Amino acid sequence: MSNILVCDDSLFQRRILTAIVRKNGHNALEAENGHKCLEIAKREHPDLILLDLLMPEYDGFAVLKDARETVPDIPIVVITADIQDLTRDECLELGARAFLNKPVDHDKAEAVIQEILSARG
Repeated sequence: MSNILVCDDSLFQRRILTAIVRKNGHNALEAENGHKCLEIAKREHPDLILLDLLMPEYDGFAVLKDARETVPDIPIVVITADIQDLTRDECLELGARAFLNKPVDHDKAEAVIQEILSARG
């Protein structure tokens, strides 16, 4: 069982993502903003972070930038409604391992999570 940190400012979206995580036998940790996300990541060292991109104050871009310095070995999957290629490219350039669009396709999310966790060993 892996620990997966779900970071989204929307409680509704966190519930959807944590349901996917738990359905696949993993433990879900939750953060409602970017600051809390990095705080939990440093303390709990999860196996994966599912990160919303557009959040107030400390957004997913800031988390990606800071995560490269503070928790570089934790893979991050960006989940967002922003479907622009430029946004996707920037996230991947900042170190995101994958990029999923909202609304989240459950099967695709499960496949991406499994692929990344399998690659970690």
